[in-house]
Amino acid sequence: MAHNIVHTAPKGADQTPKDAQDLSAMVAARICHDLVSPLGAIGNGLELIQASQQMQGPEIKLVAESTSCANAKLRFFRVAFGIVGADQMISHAEIMSILRAISAHQKQRIHWTGTSGLTRRQVKLVFLLLMCVETALPWGGDIDVMVHAGGVQMIARSERMKIDDALWACLGSGAVLEDVTSARVQFLLAGLELHAQRARLGMLEHAGSLSLDLAFG
Repeated sequence: MAHNIVHTAPKGADQTPKDAQDLSAMVAARICHDLVSPLGAIGNGLELIQASQQMQGPEIKLVAESTSCANAKLRFFRVAFGIVGADQMISHAEIMSILRAISAHQKQRIHWTGTSGLTRRQVKLVFLLLMCVETALPWGGDIDVMVHAGGVQMIARSERMKIDDALWACLGSGAVLEDVTSARVQFLLAGLELHAQRARLGMLEHAGSLSLDLAFG
């Protein structure tokens, strides 16, 4: 059933609960930072083993793919969950590199278009919303992300979609999720980021598609 949800943050609202949000982001950044180097070393070691042909076979391939997947997720999570300076930038090339890496290990295909400059804080919100959208495509599908001046539009398409109305309605209203699980924490964090950035989010659902319109404050 088609419906429309619009999130509009109060213009004079403080960034609450800011302290708890920043603390969680710092913890996430620390975890990602400490794991990136050893995982990178493991990946480099596997590449050397494969290049020297000392070891080949499905076991080595499985370890290599798992390491590559972990590295890709860490790079994505570092942006989505980490702490970010207000004016810190992220290049288009880095965004594309992260999305290509993570798309290789998931059912959802992400297509990013547009080169309008976004701050790292804005990309953090976009990545959190991408994680929200991915929950609607558990059997796979395509997500088009179109960056334009002042905002981002996302359109998800799939033959089969699974949309939790309560989660999306809560995100749209800015209400607090009381029983959120770790698998759905992105909805809570995206709501906090929408509030903190004074961004506006419109959502429209049709059969086989889900559209999000994000406008930055």
